[in-house]
Amino acid sequence: MDITGAIILAGGQGSRMGRPKQMLPIAGKAVLVRSIEALRAVASVSKIVVVTTEENFKEVSSLFPGLIHALPGESRILSLQNGLKALGGADLIAVHDGARPLVSPQSVKACLAAAKTYRAAVLCVPVKDTIKQVKDGFVEKTLDRSLLWAAQTPQCYDGATLRLAMEKYGSFKDATDESQLVEKLGVKVRVVPSEYENIKITTPEDLIIAEALLCRQK
Repeated sequence: MDITGAIILAGGQGSRMGRPKQMLPIAGKAVLVRSIEALRAVASVSKIVVVTTEENFKEVSSLFPGLIHALPGESRILSLQNGLKALGGADLIAVHDGARPLVSPQSVKACLAAAKTYRAAVLCVPVKDTIKQVKDGFVEKTLDRSLLWAAQTPQCYDGATLRLAMEKYGSFKDATDESQLVEKLGVKVRVVPSEYENIKITTPEDLIIAEALLCRQK
């Protein structure tokens, strides 16, 4: 039977929001708490690693027995390396951004299922805006919106594939997501349509939007 693990990346220091954004409250619960709840609602996920500070982990581990802790690195990729070491063996791995508290368990399941079939899968939504490529303050060209999708998390992988990508390309510390490293292996990453509600908490306005979305779900 496959072992499925999840790594939640929550190492941000909160420079934009005054304190770590993953610990800010949304409708009475911290952002990170809601992210953990979404992963725990997926029955196949048997191990969850939270990559965060000692202080943050102490707060969430009191609510969720059995969580595994890893300390964050200086970049997303280094944090993921620490998370992989703490996770140990897993056949399927979901990597989730702790600042995405509204991901649905159904989307997580769909992404994991696609990763089992295709080795790598990423939740995405079609972009709504017209996207301009800009250089030195001027538009170079307008990109074809029909071809553009915005990546979300979790991003899910066959465990051996993700570990190989990290082993070969983990020195590429400026990667904004790990699927870039998997792509460098020549593995085609499957796009799994997601929901626009799966927003990332980045600015104070995002907290307001997230609360409104939660109210609508009730």
